[in-house]
Amino acid sequence: MAPIKCIIVDDDPVQRESIRSCVDQVSDLQLVGSYSNAIEARLFLQKRDVDLIFLDVEMPEMSGLEFLENFKDVPQVIMITSNKDYAFKAFEYDVTDYLSKPVDMDRFSSAVQRVRYYEENLKRQKKEDHIFVKSDGILVKIKTNDIYYVEAMGDYIKVHTPEKRHVVHSTMKAFVAKLPEDFVRTHKSYIVNLHHIDKVEENTVYLKEEELPVSRNNRRPLIEKVKEYRAR
Repeated sequence: MAPIKCIIVDDDPVQRESIRSCVDQVSDLQLVGSYSNAIEARLFLQKRDVDLIFLDVEMPEMSGLEFLENFKDVPQVIMITSNKDYAFKAFEYDVTDYLSKPVDMDRFSSAVQRVRYYEENLKRQKKEDHIFVKSDGILVKIKTNDIYYVEAMGDYIKVHTPEKRHVVHSTMKAFVAKLPEDFVRTHKSYIVNLHHIDKVEENTVYLKEEELPVSRNNRRPLIEKVKEYRAR
């Protein structure tokens, strides 16, 4: 398996060195950059592709959350924070995992294992017409065509189908890894099934009797996906 190329973004030099030490202990992590602020990291990412960012939350000039808000097509992110209040907020931005300072090596290894899982599944061609989810303690089989949209709720997601809304303990990123390519993100909190879209107008997507928001960054990719889908 190819190494996971990663960068560190943290304004604290001691913390950067601590994360670097953790990275060095994991054989398939390849550190390709270390930056004291998000602006420098963003310039680097415009020139090179990476698989993973270890990202501090509280930084001057541009915070980690501002970075995620403004940077399109961000790779996998492991958020690092000394304030656990940011944990729920982090999942709103679809990060893969978060670590509390000081970083524990066992917890670091667990987060990297999650990254590996997503790397393997997101790159795998998905042809299944159904998925299994654990809803209300019961394993439920859902046909992917029956899913209208998926809504992020912190480290839970809500799967909207004609019969029921299933609340599942999962991040959005983990759930996307299970879905076929007919699903597209419209907003940091929503992924919709192209099959059920009726129309897209300005900053709103209409499907069935639902109206969902479309963020500025996702509007053009959404329209392109809709055109491609209807041209099949």
